[in-house]
Amino acid sequence: MSVEAEWLPRFEEQLRRGDPLAASDILRTTGANGWVKKEQFTVALRAVDAHRPPPIVRLDWAQRLLAHPRRVDKDFAALVIAPLAVSHPKDVARAAHRLADDDDWEVREYGATLVGRLLSGAFEAFLPTACDWMKGHDARLRRAVVVGAKYAARERRPERAEALLDLIEPALRDHDEYVRKNLGPFAIGDGLLRAYPDATRARIARWAENDDPNVRWNAAMAFSAASAARHADLGMPLLEQLARDKDAFVRRGALAAQKRLLARARPAAAAAAIERLRTMDGLDLGEPSVMDKAWR
Repeated sequence: MSVEAEWLPRFEEQLRRGDPLAASDILRTTGANGWVKKEQFTVALRAVDAHRPPPIVRLDWAQRLLAHPRRVDKDFAALVIAPLAVSHPKDVARAAHRLADDDDWEVREYGATLVGRLLSGAFEAFLPTACDWMKGHDARLRRAVVVGAKYAARERRPERAEALLDLIEPALRDHDEYVRKNLGPFAIGDGLLRAYPDATRARIARWAENDDPNVRWNAAMAFSAASAARHADLGMPLLEQLARDKDAFVRRGALAAQKRLLARARPAAAAAAIERLRTMDGLDLGEPSVMDKAWR
C-alpha cells in the first residue's frame, strides 16, 4: 500500500465533510515535526481541486486555516486560496499580507508565492497594493513583493516588463539584508533578466551609474545568477567598471559576481581574470562583510 493510500482517503473524507482543519490534521501526519513535503501538498491540492469547492467555500476554509498557528495550516491555506487571485484579489491580498509577515520563514515563502499569483492573475488590481507594500516599513512585505515580482515575470508578458521593473526599483536602495539578498542575485538576475532581457539590461546599465552604492551593488549582483551567463557581453564590462568603484562594498560585490560570471561564461579565463582583479593597482577590496561572504 502506498503512503498516499494510507492518508488520502481520510483527507478526502474530511473535505467532503467541510472540515479543512481535520483535513490539515491528516496532512500533517505525512511529515515530521510539522514539516510536510511539497509532494504531499501537491497531492492534497489535487484533492481539493477535485472536490471543486465554490469560491465562498475556499475563502471560508482559508480563513479558518489561517486562524490557527501551525505551519501546515497556514501553508495549506495559501494553496486553497491561491486560485482565487483573479476573482477575489482583495481577499487573496489579505492572506498574502498575513503569510508574508509570519515569523516562520516557510510560511513567508507561501506568502511571496501568493504575491506572485496576484501579480500574474490580477496585475492591475493588485499593483497599487504591491507598490504600497514596497514603500512601507515592513521588510518582510517588501521582500515578498520582490520575490513575487520574480515569480510573476515567469509569464513573460512584455507589456508588464517596465511596470515590474518600476515596482522593484525602490528596493534597490533598501539596506535591509532580507530584501537585498533576494533582489539583485535572485529577483533581477534569475528572474527579470531571464524573462525580459532587453528591458532589464537597460535598467541594469542605468543602475550601475546610480549615486547610491546599494543600487550599484544590486546591478553587479544581477550577474551572479546562473542565467546571467548569456548576458556576459553586458556583464563583463559593467563588472570591470564596478570593480573599480569608489565604494568597497560595491567592489567586493562586483568581484564576487565576476568570478561567478566568468566561471559560467568563460571558465578558462576565470582564474587569470580574478587574480588580475585582486592584484590590480589601487583596487582595495577591504575586509569582506558578513553579507559579502555569503556571495563568495
